[in-house]
Amino acid sequence: MKRHSNRHQLRLISEISLTPLLDLVLVLLFVFLLAAPLLKSTSVTAVAAAPVPQPAVTPPPAQTMTLLVNKDLSVTLNGAMLARADLPASLKQLAQQRPGLGIEVRMHHELPVQNLVETMRMLEAAGIQKTAVTTHAEEP
Repeated sequence: MKRHSNRHQLRLISEISLTPLLDLVLVLLFVFLLAAPLLKSTSVTAVAAAPVPQPAVTPPPAQTMTLLVNKDLSVTLNGAMLARADLPASLKQLAQQRPGLGIEVRMHHELPVQNLVETMRMLEAAGIQKTAVTTHAEEP
């Protein structure tokens, strides 16, 4: 009779060696422990001869108005319909009459960004600096 040996039989290895995984974890731990002090931001204290100027805080606008731009590019300023061509002159007149005026620009959410940019340029040209931008869907 022929003897059969287990040496030549193929078998499935169902175990995973954890040693290489643990080695990798330890190496990464040491790297991060060594790198952590280098990643901290170091602050250098220096004696300043002159005081550091504080940024100017702009006061809130004294009065706000709403500029509504609808999907068909019709413009409403505080409830009054305006022709888009008349908008720059109206804004300039408002800026001169009411310094510190704030304008909330409400653009229809389906309009391209280019329309917002053009509207903001009109506000800037009129001298209105305090603005807020929101989007809206169809108004009731």
